[in-house]
Amino acid sequence: MVSYLLGNYMVEKGLMTKEQLQYVICIQEKIRVKLGLIAVSEGLLTLEQADAINRRQQAMDKRFGDIAVEEGYLTELQVQNLLKLQGNEYLTFVQTLVDEGIVAMGDIQTILKEYQSENGFTNTEMELIKSGDAEKIAPLFVPKGAEEYQEAVIIALKTFVRCIDRQAYPMYGKLVNEAELEMPVTQELDGTEYWKIGVSDIDDGLCVIASIFAKENYSEVNEDVQDAVGEFVNCINGLFATAKSANNITLELQPPALGKSGLISGTDILVMPFGFSNVTVNFIVTNKKGWR
Repeated sequence: MVSYLLGNYMVEKGLMTKEQLQYVICIQEKIRVKLGLIAVSEGLLTLEQADAINRRQQAMDKRFGDIAVEEGYLTELQVQNLLKLQGNEYLTFVQTLVDEGIVAMGDIQTILKEYQSENGFTNTEMELIKSGDAEKIAPLFVPKGAEEYQEAVIIALKTFVRCIDRQAYPMYGKLVNEAELEMPVTQELDGTEYWKIGVSDIDDGLCVIASIFAKENYSEVNEDVQDAVGEFVNCINGLFATAKSANNITLELQPPALGKSGLISGTDILVMPFGFSNVTVNFIVTNKKGWR
């Protein structure tokens, strides 16, 4: 998730190409993050200190962490905590960028600060981004006034990550009263509360969902694709209804509705793009009746 969030920003700024981003994402899971990079990223070492330890490591058969402790740069507890971060997605992304010569280690912090400034993120929010945790990241892209939809967004994004693409990521959503939607697939949940939740196409994203979820190959959005996507939407909403039941809210799922492309109108409709597998769809949610 964080790989696309930061990677897409770097592509927009001309710091890497789309092809380089796809290559990095493809190979980064095989990368073991170096302890020095983690220590620099966590602010425990300067780049110069990490380089000094690396030079010493080349001349002796000792681990980076052992040398750092001997030289008084780090404590043993700090080294143990750094080792726990070696599987972090953000750090493996950065390590791959550096290893492939796309970005110098010394430029990473500058890129992060520019990304933070352009998106208006606080230092705390940047740490949430770097965590790679969908539950922490999703709310950052929900617009003001739509906080009541955060739970649905989180569950939807986590379901995308689990069932469609582990690198699925959110984009900034908008709270609207009308929107032009392509081939929407929606589902009403009625009971103690009312909800309408679904997805619509952007660039054949529904075909990708249907192909992965139904294990068939689809090349164009049609009723068969919408049917398969309806099963996926039903999965999202089943999890959402279960989460709501923990607060004694009962929701009954109605059959998914397969819509046609066109303008929809209503009240307080959140339209939020999700990116995955090089395509995009709109996630749609409202708890107001009257959508037409």
